[in-house]
Amino acid sequence: MSDQFWGLKTFCLLTGGSQGIGRGFAVEFARKFGVGSHMLLLARSTPGLEQTRSLVKSANSDVNVQIHSVDLGKADLSVFKTILDHEDWKGESFDLMLLVHNAGSVGRADQLSKDMDDPQEWNRYLSLNLFHVTSLTAEFLRKFPSGHRCIINVTSLCAVKPFKSMGYYCVGKAAREMYFKVLAEENPELDIINYSPGPVDTDMVSGLINQIQDEETRHSFVSMRSSKTLVTVGETTQKVIDLLTSRGYKSGDRFDYFDPLPQ
Repeated sequence: MSDQFWGLKTFCLLTGGSQGIGRGFAVEFARKFGVGSHMLLLARSTPGLEQTRSLVKSANSDVNVQIHSVDLGKADLSVFKTILDHEDWKGESFDLMLLVHNAGSVGRADQLSKDMDDPQEWNRYLSLNLFHVTSLTAEFLRKFPSGHRCIINVTSLCAVKPFKSMGYYCVGKAAREMYFKVLAEENPELDIINYSPGPVDTDMVSGLINQIQDEETRHSFVSMRSSKTLVTVGETTQKVIDLLTSRGYKSGDRFDYFDPLPQ
């Protein structure tokens, strides 16, 4: 891996950039990009994307920002190829090509695993949380076949620890994380990190509290919110920035917000 990460002319593609962690990453990463950088934001909400674009431009006016409203659960290779073929950066060279896989969903937390018997529900969930990730990664690597290519996969403790009522989320995160571990093994020249941002205070937590069936799991989220021990978007964004600055991880590894930074 290159010793330097920030301050370079960067191409950054970030999914789920209309709110929450994705917005935090977009704005704070952009502050550290070099002149001539391009940021491409994907999400469903056009108003949310527009707001993020405005915040990014305020943070660093030297970054060119493009947005695409797209349902990633229904997107395919042809969609990603069209998006990545944009005239604004066609033919340009970059010092760093950064792909941030942040988009995802919890799935039906009102079901226990013994009731998760609907193949169509599984297909909908995995289309958004796994299939689009592998397709977009493949097209990104075809677009940028060489150079410093970094991929950040936003994962979760749920990828390695089971939580009641969160079967869809646990399975999706585990599969997604393993995909990137295999990708790193097959391609040692890539720079890949599975980043677990901790329990971040976003709309996802509110949705879980209202939806989740298992009372023990629900109580843990309610307790973190009431005791104000949830991680803020700003805190988790700074942690991943510090991690990338350190360059102290092995490609393909997972790193949790609560882990000490590599020395």
